[in-house]
Amino acid sequence: MPAWTPADLLPGLYVLLLGAGLSWALRRWFDPIPAAAWGAFALLLALLLGPELVGGRILLPLDNLRGAPPFQHLRPTEPHGNFLQGDLVQLVAPSLVRVRARLAAGEWPLRNELAGAGMPLLADPQAQAVQPLVALGLPFPVPRAAAVVAALRLLLALTATYLLLARQGLGPGPALFGAVAWGLGGFVQLWLGWPLATAGALLPLLLYALVRLDQRGARRDLLLAAGSVAALLLSGHPETTAYVLAVAAAFLGARLLARSRGRGRLAAAAGLAFVAGGALAAPALLPTALYLPQTLRSHRLSGEAADLARDRGVAPWLERAEQRLVPVVTPDAYGNSRYLYYWGESNSNEDASAFCGTVTLLLAGLALLGRRRLPQERLMLALLLAATAALVPLPAVGGWLAERGGWAASPHGLHRLLLVVGFAVVYLAACALSRWPGRLPPWLALAAGGALAVLVWWGYRSHPYPDNPLLIAEFRRQWMLRQLLALAAAAGLLSLAPGGSGAAPWRRRLGIALPALLAAVTAGELLLAHGPANPAMPPRLAHPTPGSVAFLAATARPGERMAALGDVLRPNLASLYGLADVRVYNPVEPYAYHLLTMPLAARPRGESPRFVPAEHPLYDLLAVRWLMTAPDADLGPPLRLRYAGADARVWERPPPLPLLQLPPRAEAPGGELALAAWEHRDFRRTALAPPAHLPGGAWAAAAAASLTEPSIAPDRLSARAQIVEPRLLTTALQQDGGWRVVADGVPRPTFTANGPLVAAWLPAGASRLELLYRPAGFLTGCLAAALAIALLLTGLPRPPRYNARHGR
Repeated sequence: MPAWTPADLLPGLYVLLLGAGLSWALRRWFDPIPAAAWGAFALLLALLLGPELVGGRILLPLDNLRGAPPFQHLRPTEPHGNFLQGDLVQLVAPSLVRVRARLAAGEWPLRNELAGAGMPLLADPQAQAVQPLVALGLPFPVPRAAAVVAALRLLLALTATYLLLARQGLGPGPALFGAVAWGLGGFVQLWLGWPLATAGALLPLLLYALVRLDQRGARRDLLLAAGSVAALLLSGHPETTAYVLAVAAAFLGARLLARSRGRGRLAAAAGLAFVAGGALAAPALLPTALYLPQTLRSHRLSGEAADLARDRGVAPWLERAEQRLVPVVTPDAYGNSRYLYYWGESNSNEDASAFCGTVTLLLAGLALLGRRRLPQERLMLALLLAATAALVPLPAVGGWLAERGGWAASPHGLHRLLLVVGFAVVYLAACALSRWPGRLPPWLALAAGGALAVLVWWGYRSHPYPDNPLLIAEFRRQWMLRQLLALAAAAGLLSLAPGGSGAAPWRRRLGIALPALLAAVTAGELLLAHGPANPAMPPRLAHPTPGSVAFLAATARPGERMAALGDVLRPNLASLYGLADVRVYNPVEPYAYHLLTMPLAARPRGESPRFVPAEHPLYDLLAVRWLMTAPDADLGPPLRLRYAGADARVWERPPPLPLLQLPPRAEAPGGELALAAWEHRDFRRTALAPPAHLPGGAWAAAAAASLTEPSIAPDRLSARAQIVEPRLLTTALQQDGGWRVVADGVPRPTFTANGPLVAAWLPAGASRLELLYRPAGFLTGCLAAALAIALLLTGLPRPPRYNARHGR
């Protein structure tokens, strides 16, 4: 293992520099944050991410690679990687590597040519191709950048929540408490490596921008609102983004209703900010919106929504409500997926993401007892009730949602409502902390603490593992005691808060320090609860290159693809080494490509395919030249063993079809193209094309033709053609609406052949062929972004300045 070097300080120094710049910008143009709060934020960053930022370790859970060849010989780490974070290694990191490769080449990150038959990058939300926080990590390699981006997400969540609550008039102490509860809470911490955490961190920033737009109305506030909207739309998780936008719309609507004058001008300014933000994000937003309906994820969401249509009785509803709401109060009542044992509805990341501390829950409960409401407190209470009701919809409501389908009616879509639940609880807790000290009867604080203690005790005692109540029973008991201890400390401190001007001096001092003390208790509990979800890994894991992978990287030529059988070199990992793999593990895989490859793939783990057959005509169609197998696999002719090692074996297939082909024949199948391709035996001799593009249902070439001097780039393929008659061009490229075919400078109409792959008819005499990839909506989005930038820089109208006489 490499020794620590001074260069390992660079990520921490970089984050420190960005934090200092943020502090300066806030003092210069917005609201300053006190030095004490900055100190608390720095301490929390050091506790959570110190080993990764200054200790040379990495945040990606690369220890998870050991589960399958060719990485099975890697030495294990202690602690082990979090297996729930497999997507960070297998999905998020490979996409980020391809985005960086395109940016390093001076090109837009439009397409990942190394996954499947080509996958979108700009239109894939989780690739985060133009996400600002991810872009700030570009100075570091992807394994190091993971900690930098995570630190920036956490810092943004902390500072934005503090700014929002302080601007709402809650005071520095409650604002600090709310910042700690949200920044260390489940939604930010459990999803820290995913795009979801970006949306969670941007929620308070967008609300803060709207408050300033209402109260101050300066041009900089409009710019902040527009930038927040754009960053949110580029955050990388459409479902969570939709919920954040819904909360922001409700927040703005409440402020508009509270105004007695100037509603129209505020609505116009806010509308301009949202439109400008959407236009800034349009180069990625429009391609994403046009592409997502074609995906496997979109197809499956409609099926998941049907879950709500089943079991509409009262008993199933009560069981579902219990499974979804218990982890909000007791996150480890059903075990913890981090430690392999969990028997809740989904997993502990999904189900416990609304847990923001036992003290936060106590204060939120006390907020219900207040008569005087602070700004937007009623709104947050209404959002909490609405989100909870939607999270566990009544049977009739669930059936209504299921009949309409869509992501919002699916279990995954409903789980994202925990973002709203958690944030509303934090906001209400901060309001209670601002209002109650000095006016809360001691017996009421103790009674509320006792009621919550009973609920915590019931949560752990009533939900043991059904088949073995002793399973991780000690772990759950310890967590029950920790929550009860935090609750006892908070209830005791609240009961001792000063009761009036005649209180003893020590009680007045306690009242001043109360928010900081409660924030410290909450921070300690949340660090213990959610900190282990993001273990630090040794740098030796970033990224290991087994001998089989090194052989392929040195041997495979441009245009040659590979596949692996079983669990070997799991999908997407090949792209980390510049290898093209026809397997795809991505929820936004084109559904048509999913159908095409079904004869090759078993999918026992959700969307992650395991290719089974060693030979199939589809390998020829998809330009597969190389197969990787387990080290003990024994495949016969026509496969030729080219590498045999302890990690894996690599086999060479006979030369497959190239990426661009001129088949001598074509015929129209009787049914679905992708399904017909399953049974087609010889793609070299006969292509399958839609009947609409084959007059008479069949076609055969009368003369020879060829494509020479091929040139292959991610977004552009070209070749010199020798064609004396109209010829059918087929390819091994997935058509998602982005490919254009140009013959001698003249665009040609495209269609799909051999399933979902690009095809076109070339004219007689064509000599130069080009295929260009431009996602649908990309050019329109670039034009919209350019207009938005010009408007924001030159023609931006001044929003209405807040006037106290108008009210809120």
